[in-house]
Order: sequence, then structure tokens, then C-alpha cells
Amino acid sequence: MEHMHGGRLTEMAQKNNLDPDEIIDFSANINFLGPPSLLLEAIKSNINKIENYPEINSKSLKNDIAKKHFLDPEQVTVANGAAEMIYQLTKILKPKKVMVIDPTFSEYELAAESAAAAVEHFSLSKKADFKLDLEKLKISLNKDIDLLFICNPNNPTAHLLKTAELESLIQKAVKEEIIVVIDEAFIDFLTDPDKYSTIKLLDSYNNLVILKSMTKLFAIPGLRLGYALTNKSLSLELETKRDPWSVNYFSQLAGEIIFSNQQEIKDYVKLSQEKIAAERKYLYQKLKKFKKLKVYQPTTNYIFIDISETNYNSAELKQELSKAAILIRNCDSYYNLQDNYIRVAVKNRKANKILIEKLKIILE
Repeated sequence: MEHMHGGRLTEMAQKNNLDPDEIIDFSANINFLGPPSLLLEAIKSNINKIENYPEINSKSLKNDIAKKHFLDPEQVTVANGAAEMIYQLTKILKPKKVMVIDPTFSEYELAAESAAAAVEHFSLSKKADFKLDLEKLKISLNKDIDLLFICNPNNPTAHLLKTAELESLIQKAVKEEIIVVIDEAFIDFLTDPDKYSTIKLLDSYNNLVILKSMTKLFAIPGLRLGYALTNKSLSLELETKRDPWSVNYFSQLAGEIIFSNQQEIKDYVKLSQEKIAAERKYLYQKLKKFKKLKVYQPTTNYIFIDISETNYNSAELKQELSKAAILIRNCDSYYNLQDNYIRVAVKNRKANKILIEKLKIILE
């Protein structure tokens, strides 16, 4: 199983003889507003700091994150993107068996395999619109499973679980001695993320790990920044058994600005949530008008689509759109999905209109 993700602009440009800057990238779920100007200005004005080492273990940023979430700094591990923590967790915990809920983010399975763990797949049903049957999952949990990964909202289906639903699952996991990792990479795109986040449960459950990403909402995938929240003992292991400089200076600087409580950042987050909600509604309604597409209800900044009633499989439709310099996510690399599913990010109105017009030409 290889690392298959969106945002492969260079590959598409080379294949189709395009300039990467011409491509409208619907394959990567990144905030279309771009990074806050405050971040860009800070990086530019501190470019000379590139000759210095970053702060070991990002201690200043760790304190800022802890303050934001009303936690102890010892519960926070800052990372080079949330993906670093996925691999660090399997490295430290050394699970014999890991459960993943498919289809979902592929790095959970790859991280498990990197630690020589067996992977048990809990497959979501197409008949149930890929919604998680919580009771069935709880019945499936047993002491043979050491680690459970849950993506909330799920990628690529966008299905979302409420905090109370997740707590009932965590409680069952406690009885079975299972560590639950909840990946909240896309939760902050919601207008009411606190309604779904499990951060409020951290101090009640020692078996809970929460992963957060700054990459998506703040549009800084080239920098890489995320963090893990968990109990102090596990957090210490995650911290001490890795490269102390895994997070570079500019990522640390960006993080310190993001968590600085400045009004400009608060305004940026609010504007992002409002703009994405509006464009999500627009794009969803326009896509629903295509009779041959089954468009799943979106919750965050991407939309999951079944194209099996069209004359194209996902690879073919991706290639047709690439001729118009549009890149979508072909979902055939996701476990438990065939070659008739795609995912598109929510972009700005101009880009969304271009996608709809090109789909009309191809599908109608």
C-alpha cells in the first residue's frame, strides 16, 4: 500500500504538460482563503532566522496550545503535521492489532503496518451511505485490539459523530483496554466544532488521544504543523522518543501566531468557517442537480461523490477534468472503495463554478 493523497500538482502538471500554477486543485482539502496575511508577513520578516535551530520540542508553542484548550502543557505534543503523530503512536505503543474504519485516511493502516501490527478493517456499508453503525462497532471491540483510529469528520465520507456518541465508544474501549485515537484534522472547519470535539473528555479518559492539524484550516501544508493531546505519561513518550527538532522554526512561528489570541486570527477563523459553509452549500446543491451523481451530505470542506451511474470510472473522470486543468481526488486507493468514487474540496465561488461547468460538458 503506497502513500496516495491529494495535492499532487507536480505529477499532474508533468503528465498533462501544464503549469502547476494553472491547475485548480480540488484534490487537497485546504482552506481556499489561503494562509492568514499575519502568518505570511511574520515569515517574511523573520526569514533571517533560518540560520537558527528551532526550539527543542516546541516548548513555547506547546504552552500556547495548552492554554487554548485549558490543558496542562505536559498533555501536548507538537508535531510536523498530525501524520507524524500517527506514526509516532504506533512506534511507541507497539500494538499487535490495530482497527481502522474504512474507507478512511490511509496513513492509519500504513502506520500500523510500519510497526508490524495486524490491521482489522471495520468496513462501512454503502447501503448505509457509509455512516458508522456505532453499536455494531462497539460489539466488534475486544481485547485482541490494542489501538482504534477514528477520523471525525471522516475522510473521505465526511460523516460526523457527536461527542456523546464518541464517549460511549471510548467507554467500551476502556473496558477492552483499547487506546482510541480520534483524528480531528477537519473539525475546525465546522461553525460549531466544540459540539463534536472530544477535547473536553481528555481528563476523564486515559485511553484517549486526539490529533489536531493546523495544515488544513490555516492553509500551510508546505510548512506542516499539528499536535497530539493525551495523558501526560503517553505524551512524554511521544515527545522524548523522537527527533527533538521535527518541527521547523517557521512552523513554530506560525503556530505561535495561530494560538496568540490575536483578533486578526479570530476573524480569519470565523470568516473561513462562514465562507466555507456558504460555498459548501452552493457546491453541494449544484452537484445534486446531476442526475447521475450520488452526492453525500457534506459536513466540512470536501464532498464525497458516487459516480457509478456515469460512463466514467474515477480514474477516467479525473483524467477528463485534468484536460481542463482541474485536479480531483480519485478515491480508488481508499480501502473498501471501488473505482467509482471521487472527492472534491470546497473552493471559492469562481473555482466551484468552473468545476460545475466542466462537469456539465463531460457528464451531460
